[in-house]
Amino acid sequence: MQEDPRVRIPSPPPSFFQRSSRRWNAIGFTLGGLVAAEGSFTTVRQRRPYRDGAPRTKFVFSMTMARRRPGSPSGVALVPRLRLHPALSAARRHWQPTSVLRIHSIWAHRSATIPFAEAYLLPCAKRRQFQEWRDRLFAYDLAHPNRYGKGPSPCSVPGCEKPVRGRMLCRSHYYRATGY
Repeated sequence: MQEDPRVRIPSPPPSFFQRSSRRWNAIGFTLGGLVAAEGSFTTVRQRRPYRDGAPRTKFVFSMTMARRRPGSPSGVALVPRLRLHPALSAARRHWQPTSVLRIHSIWAHRSATIPFAEAYLLPCAKRRQFQEWRDRLFAYDLAHPNRYGKGPSPCSVPGCEKPVRGRMLCRSHYYRATGY
């Protein structure tokens, strides 16, 4: 006998959501402790500076942990729960293999790293390191905004909204400036 697809399963009681919320909080604070112990918030200077001479900076959250034998209880089993993909590598034969987690996208920091750390990092030295790093990231992002995903840049001539061809000028203004 087949089940009728129109039959609705009753919704779980409200206490279910409260219990799962508490469980997710417990997992979040556990991962927050793992980040406080093993994580680092750093900035890296890029080789090429901006055209105006200002340095390009990359903001990196990273966490590296030794992998033990498969199935052993360790914090490495918690790394996938951060919804990130660990890159597994063994540096040297006599070293233990490690699981590495590295995030360096400002978009990923704004959507995942910063909200997670603000919610689950308890007051400690790592929280202070995170807050200073976050403030530098916000200041850098304001000073050097990224136009990715915002469409073509507009012409730099006041009042002209046509897309840029080159030298921050639209086709007609570019022709006037260069003769090409």
